[in-house]
Amino acid sequence: MCRLAGIVTDPGAPPLPLSTLLTDPPFSLAYQSYRPTRMPDGAVNVDGAGIAWYADDAPEPLRYGTDKPIWGDANLPFLAPRIRAGVQLAAVRWASPGIPFGNAYVAPFLHGSLAAVHNGYLRSFRHRPGRELLSRLPDDLFAAYHAASDSLAIFLTIVHRLRDDPDGGLALAVGDGVAEVAELARAHGVAAALNVSVSDGQRIVTTRGSVESPANSLVVLDHGERWPDAIVVASEPLDDDPGWEDVPPASLVELADGKITISALAGVDPAP
Repeated sequence: MCRLAGIVTDPGAPPLPLSTLLTDPPFSLAYQSYRPTRMPDGAVNVDGAGIAWYADDAPEPLRYGTDKPIWGDANLPFLAPRIRAGVQLAAVRWASPGIPFGNAYVAPFLHGSLAAVHNGYLRSFRHRPGRELLSRLPDDLFAAYHAASDSLAIFLTIVHRLRDDPDGGLALAVGDGVAEVAELARAHGVAAALNVSVSDGQRIVTTRGSVESPANSLVVLDHGERWPDAIVVASEPLDDDPGWEDVPPASLVELADGKITISALAGVDPAP
């Protein structure tokens, strides 16, 4: 099912170490690998870990991924405190049934200036739903489908949407891409959990949505005690700060310019 977390520092604020999300807080992603508290299915997320970050205003992200849990990787726990960035997007993985194991399947996924993670699934992806979703991609994006992953297919669908309407911006592309996947799931009578988070180095846009399935949890923190110069989105709280707020189902969240904006997400099942 996976757990995700992303952070965006305020304009002009100093960058933060990658350990900010991975290991530093008491309920970091390393902790959520073996003791998550808000997962509706499964108990651990030990099938891999990854983080993407934007260094020195570079337009394209860097990525570190491993098919091991954070504490089991030979390098990540030592590198993370020494690398800093103002925008970070990370995840720990619980492999969905039918999706292979390995580093290629570990989020974040990258394409151009974008990085993405997905907390969820598209059921029966390896059958008709996946084949149809991939058939809609242009040739170059289909060629970028390097791993047989529902998460990667959803991400490339969003990339396609952004390419078709760049003036609409990232938030519109993410919302429209998730709505397209939700429509496909309904057409094939399969469930989908669609918490998807995408960054372009300036912002992080995250959805909370589902089809015929409970929506996975999602929370935000607006300039909390631990991170007074940053805003955070995560599958579940990373510490005991009372400022963590639950994001309602069927919502789209944008973190940018020191502000958190929450709006309605069309196409997914309505909030109960």
